[in-house]
Amino acid sequence: MVRVVERLQLLKREVEQRQTTHVPGAEQNRNSILMLGGQSGGGANFNVVPEQSWFTVDRRINPEEDLETEKQSVIAVLEQCHRDGIRLEWKIFQEGRASFCSAEESLGRALAASVKAVTGEAPKFEMCPGLLEIRFYNALKIPAYAYGPGLLSVAHGPDEYVDMRKVRDCAAIYALTALEMLNAKTS
Repeated sequence: MVRVVERLQLLKREVEQRQTTHVPGAEQNRNSILMLGGQSGGGANFNVVPEQSWFTVDRRINPEEDLETEKQSVIAVLEQCHRDGIRLEWKIFQEGRASFCSAEESLGRALAASVKAVTGEAPKFEMCPGLLEIRFYNALKIPAYAYGPGLLSVAHGPDEYVDMRKVRDCAAIYALTALEMLNAKTS
């Protein structure tokens, strides 16, 4: 496992030199992502060399990168390890293309106007490094955005919470945005 990780770290250094031209979220940087060992395991006891071990590889591509090309570069490292006599196998659990939608789409403008009307502040459109459902709409050339009441800084963690005032504001924003889009369709 160590020998495979060493080789993937070479790819990681190369990948993480790349940057997106899109605006990242406040707590993120522009670099592409290759995470090694977010989950890992193996062995039966602390004093036994494990017969088998495993770890995850999480490659998050930016909108400028091509999914098939980036997937193949990871697989190429694994295939080379296998050809060099390292016993290994891999499975792909999830994959998806990066997606991007301009804030200048009619839906983006309607969403921004609704956010400003409810909160008094103009929203910032940012790129999320996660794999969101908006990718399905993007693949069909339908504008889509991820917007909600939660804070990314506490999302998916042990202390995750959502302020109920933000939930009410978000419901109002959704309603105003839907009304704006429906009115635009009928005029």
